[in-house]
Amino acid sequence: MGPTNRPARSFGIGDEISYVFGSGILYGEIARILEGGAAVEILFEDGRREIKKSRDGALHLIRRATGKSELEEQNADRGKVRDWNVAEIIRSEKRRGR
Repeated sequence: MGPTNRPARSFGIGDEISYVFGSGILYGEIARILEGGAAVEILFEDGRREIKKSRDGALHLIRRATGKSELEEQNADRGKVRDWNVAEIIRSEKRRGR
C-alpha cells in the first residue's frame, strides 16, 4: 500500500486517546512526549504505562487536553456550510408571519 494523505499527528500531554489491541480497545491519556514527538508514553485507565510510536495506526486521538476533538481541529479552517434551500424556506416563513 502507498502512503496516505493523512496529516502528521502530533500529541500533547493530557490528550485523551484510545488504543486498539487484538483483545479490545483501551483508553488512556498521553503522559509524556518522547523523541521529539515520534513516540508517546500512554497511561491507560487500568494504571499500566506503555510507550507507542505516534504514527501507530492503532493509536487514535479522542480529545485534546484543551477539550477539542480531532474532528473539530481538522474542520477549524472551514466555514459553516449553508443550505440555501433551507434558508429560502425560513425567509418565506418569516414573510408569512409564522
